[in-house]
Amino acid sequence: MRRDADWILPRLFRVFAFWGNAELDLTQALLAPGTSEIEIRCIMASVQIIIPPDLRVESEVDAVLGSAEVQRQTASTTSPDAPTVRITGSAFMGSIEIKVIDPNAPGLMERLRRKLKGTGDSKK
Repeated sequence: MRRDADWILPRLFRVFAFWGNAELDLTQALLAPGTSEIEIRCIMASVQIIIPPDLRVESEVDAVLGSAEVQRQTASTTSPDAPTVRITGSAFMGSIEIKVIDPNAPGLMERLRRKLKGTGDSKK
């Protein structure tokens, strides 16, 4: 499953990944004011969520024999009235990565797209 470009994030968005991967790019997603929730069930799979720095993020994800992490690659620029994304769920023998990035950083989005497609170079 892949969601990117312009799309509307509903108040409750459920992700179930089993033996595969799911990619959510919220950098151009439209969100309503208040809180939207992403509920994840990840079994022997990978879920990656890319979040712009102007959204608030709350993460309550558990991992069993897997990983769940929030990586901040840029400082948060949220305002007091910014929309909030609450991410809940669990990973069993899988990984959930939540990356807060600046989509306007030079070349960053292209590098991420190449990495997601498996055609990127090995430089970090």
